[in-house]
Amino acid sequence: MLPVILTALILVSATGAQQPADVAARFNRAVEHQRQGDLQGAAEEYRALLAIEPNYAEAYANLGAVLSRLGRYEEAVAAYESALRINPELTPVLLNLGIAHYRAGQFAKAIEALQRFVAAAPDHLQAHQLLGISLVEQGRESEALQHLEPSVAAQSNDVTVLYYLGLVYLRLKRPEIESVIRRLAQAPQGTPLARMLEGQSYLERYEFDRAAGKLEEAARLAPDLPRLQGLLGLAYLKLGRANEAIPRFERELARSPGDFFTLYYLAYTQEKLGNLDQARQRVEAALRENPQSAEANKLLGQILFKQGLVAAALEPIEKAVAQEPLDSESRYLRARIYQRLGRAQDAAREFAAVEQLKAKERAQERSKQ
Repeated sequence: MLPVILTALILVSATGAQQPADVAARFNRAVEHQRQGDLQGAAEEYRALLAIEPNYAEAYANLGAVLSRLGRYEEAVAAYESALRINPELTPVLLNLGIAHYRAGQFAKAIEALQRFVAAAPDHLQAHQLLGISLVEQGRESEALQHLEPSVAAQSNDVTVLYYLGLVYLRLKRPEIESVIRRLAQAPQGTPLARMLEGQSYLERYEFDRAAGKLEEAARLAPDLPRLQGLLGLAYLKLGRANEAIPRFERELARSPGDFFTLYYLAYTQEKLGNLDQARQRVEAALRENPQSAEANKLLGQILFKQGLVAAALEPIEKAVAQEPLDSESRYLRARIYQRLGRAQDAAREFAAVEQLKAKERAQERSKQ
């Protein structure tokens, strides 16, 4: 997730029924703390106020904004949800809720809140930007396009939004990506993003030398760009430079400790180098982020099998096969596990299925020639 210029968190004013004088005064004090940047003081005032008046929706809304500014996103989300539960008409709170989910990396939840907000405020540019980016992060590129293209047309100088539009074009194999790369290269502070996007396009085309070159250029210009070090690690891995890939993945992981992509490829690289304990630790962390991942479950099964933990290897391999039943590698490993566990009939059936899958793969390869 790249940095994006976020809409300022909305400060909600008191509305509705007249509040008692002491409650109104405390609310105003909290707002003043918030406006002056005393976030801790504001939070304390809002909490004290809510202890007296627990149905004060605007106080919950502003408390959420304070907590979000403090980086306490789970607490902010709870406060926003309380505000909306008390007063569903506080539409601006939906934007703040979307921002909190976005900052916490909870993109599916961000999408839900932001879609509700743009339905009520269809002309809000930054909400569309944030919604488009969140959709890209969820792999929903076709949906993202309808938000990002108008956003770029309306505000073409936001290089982050332009980069995400380029990423959509890349994943959808649209030729407009070349135009986006040129625009990024010409924009102030856009060159590192242009080089990173070029590197990703070469990765997609299996031109790993060129990918590494462009990503290295980006790293010289802006080494701390999110995802850049992980992409460079992937390019090195594809070039057979596993020992150089690992520090790149580790650097990316230091920035984003729960990033599935980085955890998985770090585990994959360690497994290739024979570092099974380190590989297992990383892939188990990846599976905590995405328990249903076929590729991560397969990798865990391979590692456990190599460690001699044959019975333990069966569960992740079964999950991998359930997700991708046509993957001959997972099916072959499952056959070997059955064989080692003394399940001869199951092993024979699975080996036969593997042969059928490989025959289909060979036929498909011949048809492409």
